[in-house]
Amino acid sequence: MISVQAPPQFETKFRNQTSRINDPSVLQCEAKGEKPIGIIWNMNNKRLDPKSDIRYTIREEILMHGVLSDLSIRQTSREDSALFTCVATNSFGSDDTSINLIVQEVPEAPHALKVLDKSGRSVQLSWSAPYDGNSPILRYLIEYKVAKGSWDVDIDRVMVPGHETRGAVLNLSPATTYHMRVVAENEVGSSTHSEAVTIITAEEAPSGPPQAVKVEAIDQVSLKVTWKPPEREDWNGDIQGYYVGYKLSSSDKPYLFETVEFSKEEGKEHHLIISGLKTYTQYSVVVQAFNRLGAGPMSEEKKQYTAEGIPEEPPHDPTCTTLTSQTIRVSWTSPSPTTANGIIKGYKVIYGPSDTWYDEKSKDSKITASTETIIHGLKKYTNYSMQVLAFTAGGDGVRTTPIHCQTEQDVPDSPTAVKALAMSEESILISWKPPAQPNGIISQYTVYIKEEKEDGKFEEPKSQKLPPFQMTYEASGLNKDGKYEFWVTASTNIGEGQPSKSVTLTPSLKVPARIASFDSRFTATYREDVKLPCLAVGKPAPDITWKIKGTTFDSTNAQNRLQQLPEGSLLIKSVTRNDAGDYSCSVENSFGKDSVTHHLVILAPPHVPQVTLTSTTTNSITMKLKPNPQDTEPIHGYTVKFKPEFGDWESVQLAPTVHKYTLENLWCGSRYMISVTAYNSIGTGDESDILNTRTKGSKPIIPEASRFIEVSTNSITLHLSTWSDGGCPMLYFVVEHKKKMSSEWNQVSNNVKPGGNFVVLDLDPATWYNLRVTAHNNAGFAVAEYEFATLTITGGTVSPPKRGISDVHQYFPWIPKWIDLNIVVPVCATIIVIFVGIIVICVALARRSRGPTQQRLRDDIVYNQSMVGGNTIDKRCPDLHDELGYIPPPNRKLPPVPGSNYNTCERVKRGTGIRRAGLCSGHSTWDPRRHMYEELASHTPCRGRLPRCPGSDETMYHRAGMDDDICPYATFHLLGFREEMDPSKAMQFQTFPHQNGHCGTLGPGGVSTNIHHRSGSQSMPRNGRYSRVGPNSTFSPEYDDPANCTEDDPYGSQYTPYGAPYDHYSSRNSLGRRSVGSPEPPPPPPRNHDANSSANDSKESNEMSEAECDRDQLVNRNYPGLRGSSSRGIIV
Repeated sequence: MISVQAPPQFETKFRNQTSRINDPSVLQCEAKGEKPIGIIWNMNNKRLDPKSDIRYTIREEILMHGVLSDLSIRQTSREDSALFTCVATNSFGSDDTSINLIVQEVPEAPHALKVLDKSGRSVQLSWSAPYDGNSPILRYLIEYKVAKGSWDVDIDRVMVPGHETRGAVLNLSPATTYHMRVVAENEVGSSTHSEAVTIITAEEAPSGPPQAVKVEAIDQVSLKVTWKPPEREDWNGDIQGYYVGYKLSSSDKPYLFETVEFSKEEGKEHHLIISGLKTYTQYSVVVQAFNRLGAGPMSEEKKQYTAEGIPEEPPHDPTCTTLTSQTIRVSWTSPSPTTANGIIKGYKVIYGPSDTWYDEKSKDSKITASTETIIHGLKKYTNYSMQVLAFTAGGDGVRTTPIHCQTEQDVPDSPTAVKALAMSEESILISWKPPAQPNGIISQYTVYIKEEKEDGKFEEPKSQKLPPFQMTYEASGLNKDGKYEFWVTASTNIGEGQPSKSVTLTPSLKVPARIASFDSRFTATYREDVKLPCLAVGKPAPDITWKIKGTTFDSTNAQNRLQQLPEGSLLIKSVTRNDAGDYSCSVENSFGKDSVTHHLVILAPPHVPQVTLTSTTTNSITMKLKPNPQDTEPIHGYTVKFKPEFGDWESVQLAPTVHKYTLENLWCGSRYMISVTAYNSIGTGDESDILNTRTKGSKPIIPEASRFIEVSTNSITLHLSTWSDGGCPMLYFVVEHKKKMSSEWNQVSNNVKPGGNFVVLDLDPATWYNLRVTAHNNAGFAVAEYEFATLTITGGTVSPPKRGISDVHQYFPWIPKWIDLNIVVPVCATIIVIFVGIIVICVALARRSRGPTQQRLRDDIVYNQSMVGGNTIDKRCPDLHDELGYIPPPNRKLPPVPGSNYNTCERVKRGTGIRRAGLCSGHSTWDPRRHMYEELASHTPCRGRLPRCPGSDETMYHRAGMDDDICPYATFHLLGFREEMDPSKAMQFQTFPHQNGHCGTLGPGGVSTNIHHRSGSQSMPRNGRYSRVGPNSTFSPEYDDPANCTEDDPYGSQYTPYGAPYDHYSSRNSLGRRSVGSPEPPPPPPRNHDANSSANDSKESNEMSEAECDRDQLVNRNYPGLRGSSSRGIIV
């Protein structure tokens, strides 16, 4: 036997094997070769130890030619996808084979889902491909649903090939919120879904029409359209509203649309009333919804007629024909269908006697569907008036003009009443009343008489024909013992009428008083004569007595209008309404008495109608008319007269059936006067009281300037629409302007039409203007004045102007505008100054009249004081009346008064002075060059504290125990005076006492404020320079001292030489003063000083000069508002 020694060998070196995840899998390798053969398994080149993972099991089986090894995996997982190597080894060598195990699973969920594009109907999505689970992705599924839907029920899917990573979802609904996600699929199965994205599709115009559109007529000119929103899925967004279109159905013109807002109220029916349509006209109506993207489709066209109106035209060609005494035929033609305003349902014939035509109660009507009718049952031989109208469902149309026809004559009715009155033993008087219905023209009356025979039978009647105007007949030649029967008939051309009732009478020798006339109702026309009959018989002749309305008529004292005629009748001339009433006639003799009563009716013009104003609008006045209840005759019509307050009278005629009338096309906001008269067949009645009323509306209402005026550099734009018309349409505007300081207005236009804007051109930039606009309407006009400033060239605004005297009228409107304050104020100030000067002169002259003894005593005191060295004259005493003023030449030092030191306020402050037993010596300064003295009256004793004098360190002090009173009055120099003037002329000084006895008060005691040092000079005001001190912003002149430099103003100069700034910009109470006169006054001369009178070591005195003291005293006197008003003092 031969032994072959061979190493292990695998037939297949590499193969792939797949397995589903979580399924068991077995890997096999069969090695052939010399036994024994050892098998080991590697996983990704690493030794696989089954003990490390219980899922792995290795089993070997010895075969005839080798070894078979199985690697079992109980449940595969993703980590098992690896390269497994089976290595076989024996004594002669080794070999290996590899198995690539692929564990397949479902893909992972796609990720990075995003929207590439969207519209109202589609969405483009993209995503990133996920891990495919070792199996190629076959497809992607885009799942989507509406936001309110469920993923289990309401889901839809779109399939995308596996090699694509983007897809489109189509057939979506616009303006709808969707949730979308993506799922991947391979052979193993479907992945989990990706994260969902929320997408709102874009809006589109509605895709469906409104539902349940209905159209119905409200009246003759209006249609009501109702509808419901489109189906919810057809909204394609939020519906903003609806367009309702309408047009004549017979027209080819496009629809006229009106807009209706969408109502968010659930279930609410939308509606629109279309007004201003034609009567009984067919219209086509459509409705369409719209949203932000546009309008949707129109609804189905609905057609509807407006309600029927009344015919605008009467029937044409009305005619009437008399057929008999009681019938008339009336015919006409139909009105034009275009004016019928509906379907003519028939015709109405209104008819009535012409003499009572205006009495509605006397009219009758007959309705017929044809264009001809016969009217029956009319009064015989009566003139009838007739009108015809057509009517529809909307009402009766316009009547035709009345036509007239008279019925034929017929036999008359019987006389109304018959009387037989014995006149003698052989005569009887027969009287009768006409027939109530003569039925024609009475041609004659026939009186029938028959006598009763002895056997009780009557003979054949005898007749007597009488003319129609005779109403009595005397039958004579009768038997005194005979019994007679009488009756009467009336006849027309047609024949004899029915007989009256018969009466029987026997002639008598005794004839009692009887009246042949009958009780009657007489109708008389206003202002005509009336005769009331009272035909009496009797023997002896009866006495006739008349009673008027129950009062016996005295014919002897009768008025000229009432007369009793010889036959007994009563004549009333020119009757009036007051004559209406009952009139009784009584007759009496020895055999009997009788009476009749007549009722007199006066046909007069109507009384004043009752007029009531019910309402007014901007252009109409509505009134109610009612006839006066006292009227006995029907009203034929009314005349309405009206006029505006400043216009002419106009009139309107109204039918008697009109009880409510509206005056239209009146002026808006105007007062009107209205009166009404009624008229009838007699005439026109009295005019009603004039009613005063006015239509609604007012004058134009002035707008705010910010809304009305738009300012630019060279022009302004006026927004005329900002004016409220007050209810009356604007007529025109008048526009004027002027520069602020100008007095003459420039008219831009006097006929600016209302509405829109109006531009005023050619204005100067950065300039203040006044604008005056007058708006006119029918109610009147309104004037508005505005103040504005044009912009600068760069577009900036201009500061408000300074207020001048011309602005006073704005703040004090009670001052008449014709007063020119620029003239009045200076004139008044001049008069006051002159008046004060006169008073001062008078006082000075009065003081000169004092005795020489007192004057010498004062002069001695002054001289003695001047001889005492170091003494300063005390000017505080009440008896000190004189002060000599002195003005030195410029830069010139003058010697003091001989024998004394120069008198200063400083020495007063140091306490030196003369006071004797209550008598204070005067103060005088000797100057041989002066020739005039100006004296003032005595004044009250000095009070107050002296201010500290300024030192080099800007401090003030005084010695304890001294009297701090200061000079009681001040001397000042009139500005502009020069000493170089003619010395022979009197020097002009004025001396004023201070009201508080102080001189040169600088401020409250003990307070130091930047005081200018003065040394040896008199400071005068510098023209145009000002300083401001204290919280009250007080301004005072600044004085220059030629000997010293002025300290800096800590506040700085803030104002120009024109004075204080316009007080609109400051709330401070300020006073600005500037000096007047061209040259500055000369400075005072330097003054000598000694060691006892100065607070510093300079060679010149720091004491305050009397001029300065006097000047400050004058400031405090003339401007008391500055004194003590600031704790900081006044800079002088």
